[in-house]
Amino acid sequence: MSDAQTLMARVSDTALQKVTRLFNASIDDIIAELLQNARRSGATEVAIDTIDDPDLGAAIQFRDNGPGLADPQSLLTLGASDWTHDMQANEDPAGMGFFALAGRHARVIAQKRGTQTAYVLDIAPTALSGDVPITCKEIARDETGVTVIFAQLPSENVAAAARTAARYALIPVLLDGHPVDREDYLDGAAHIEEWKGIRIGVYRDRDPKYHHHHSNANFHGVTLTVPLPHLSQVNHVSFHAVIDVQSCAALQLVLPARKDVVRNAFLVDLQQEIMRIYFRMLKDQGQHSLRFEDHQKAKALGIELLPAMARLRQFSPAHADPDSNIYTELMPLSDDAMVFAGAEAAVDEQNFARALAATGQGASVFDPQPAFVGYDWYDALPVLEVTGYALAIGETQTVYSVGGAPPIIERPDRLLVTGKLQSGRDIAPWEAETDLILFAEADATLIDEAVLCLTPTSPATHNDLVTFFTNALFAPCYDADAGSYDAQLQWFTDEAEDEVIRYLSTLEEVHLHQVERVIRRELWWILKTTSDIAIRIKGSEVQIDGLETAFARSAGEPATA
Repeated sequence: MSDAQTLMARVSDTALQKVTRLFNASIDDIIAELLQNARRSGATEVAIDTIDDPDLGAAIQFRDNGPGLADPQSLLTLGASDWTHDMQANEDPAGMGFFALAGRHARVIAQKRGTQTAYVLDIAPTALSGDVPITCKEIARDETGVTVIFAQLPSENVAAAARTAARYALIPVLLDGHPVDREDYLDGAAHIEEWKGIRIGVYRDRDPKYHHHHSNANFHGVTLTVPLPHLSQVNHVSFHAVIDVQSCAALQLVLPARKDVVRNAFLVDLQQEIMRIYFRMLKDQGQHSLRFEDHQKAKALGIELLPAMARLRQFSPAHADPDSNIYTELMPLSDDAMVFAGAEAAVDEQNFARALAATGQGASVFDPQPAFVGYDWYDALPVLEVTGYALAIGETQTVYSVGGAPPIIERPDRLLVTGKLQSGRDIAPWEAETDLILFAEADATLIDEAVLCLTPTSPATHNDLVTFFTNALFAPCYDADAGSYDAQLQWFTDEAEDEVIRYLSTLEEVHLHQVERVIRRELWWILKTTSDIAIRIKGSEVQIDGLETAFARSAGEPATA
C-alpha cells in the first residue's frame, strides 16, 4: 500500500470566472453592498449621484467619507477584506460585496489610507472574473474615502434602489444632494428587548406597523426573511418577532447572496429567546388564551404562566355553508357549564340546537375548544354528546342513530334527541324533547336526501322550516359552471318550499305555490298592487284578462271603462 497523503481544501482557479453568478449585478445589489462596505470602513455619510461621465456615459457615482483603502488588492480579492479586528468579530464580513459590480464597467478613486494620495482603478466588465488585468495608478490627490463610478443601465431605477438600501441603514445617505428618508426597523413594535447584539421587536397581529414589514430581519440595512417563531393564542392577539442586528457575528448570512440566514446553533438559541420574550410578556399581562401545549413550552423554558382564561363561546350550531356560521362572544363559565362534543354534520347540530332551545339550557352549553385540553378547568367540564333520535307514534317508540333515517311516515306524536353526558368517568343518559328533526346522512346536501319529521303540535311555520332546511343542508358549489351563490340559494329555497308544502299539505298545493311563485317573480314587479288580473290556461293557450288595464294604471293613465 502507498503512504497516506495530506490534502487541503482550496478554491479552484476557475471559481473566479464564475463570479458574475454570485450576484446578479442589479442596481439594488450594487448599492446595498457598497453601502455595507462604506459603513464597515467607518464612513459616516454616503452620497449617491447620477452623473454623465466622459468615459462611461450615464453613470452612478457612489462616494463615502471613510478612511479609504490601505491596500487596493483587498478590494479585488474574493473573500478577503481589510476590516478591523472588531468589525471581523462583530459581523463576520465575507469580503464579497465589491464583486456585486462584476459585469459592469467601473472606476474606483480611493484615498490611500493616511496619506494625501489616491488610488485610481479602471475596472473592465470582465475584470472581476479574472479575465483581464486591472490597472491601479497612484496619484497625488487629496481624496476622501472611496468613490465608485459605474455605468448605469437603461431603465434602472436608482432612486428606488437608494431608498431601499438606505431605509434602515445606520448611516445617512444623500441622493443627488437630498437626504434619503431613514427609519428605525422596529418602529411601532409593542415591545423591544436587546439580546446578544440583536434588538428583538415584538408586534401583535393588530399592530398596523407590523403589516408594513415585507421581511423580519435587518442586517445593517440589508433586509431579509429568516425563520423566526410566532406565538398564536386561541382568543387573543398573536405575537410576531422582527429583529434588528446591531453587533452579532454569530448570526451569519448564507454566502454569497446574503439572502438567507445560516441554520446554526445560534439561530436555535435566538428562536428560543424570542419564545421566552413572548411568554414573559404574557406573564406580565396576566391573562392569556394559549394552547395547552404552548403553556407547557413556557414551563419548559422556565416561565410559569397561569392557566388560560376559563372562557368559551356559547354553543352555536354549525351551518352546512361554513360562511354562514355564527360565532358567539366569549363568556365566563356558569356553574352548570358543559361542552357540546360537536357533530359530524351540520344537520345534527341544527337538530340539537332546536332541542336545546326547548330545554332552556342553552346558556349552559359551550362550544368545544380542543386547544385547551390539558388545562384542569377544561378537563373537568362535563361533555355532552348526541347519539341518536327517538320517534314515538302512539305507544311505539323507535330509536335511530345519528346519520340514520326512518322511512317516510306519518307525523310522530313525540320526538326526542338522545345522548350522553360524561363527567370524568361518570356517564349519564341525556335527552331533550323537540318538535322537529331533519334526518340526513353527514354528506347530504340535497332536499331529497333528507327526511323531515314534525310533531302535530309544532309551532314551526313554512318560513321556519325553509330556514331550517337551508341552515342544515345548503352548501353552495363554487365551480365556475355552478351558477352564482344567489342563484344556487334561490334554487335550493324554492325546492325547500315545495318540500315543506308537500309535507304539511298536498301535492296540489305544491303546484299552486309553484305557479304563484312564478307569477310573483316574473310579473308582479311590473304591475301595481291594485291590479285585478285573471289568467286562464287551456291546453296550450293562455288567456289573460285585465292586463291592459293594469299596464295603463302602472303608467299613470286613467283606466278605460
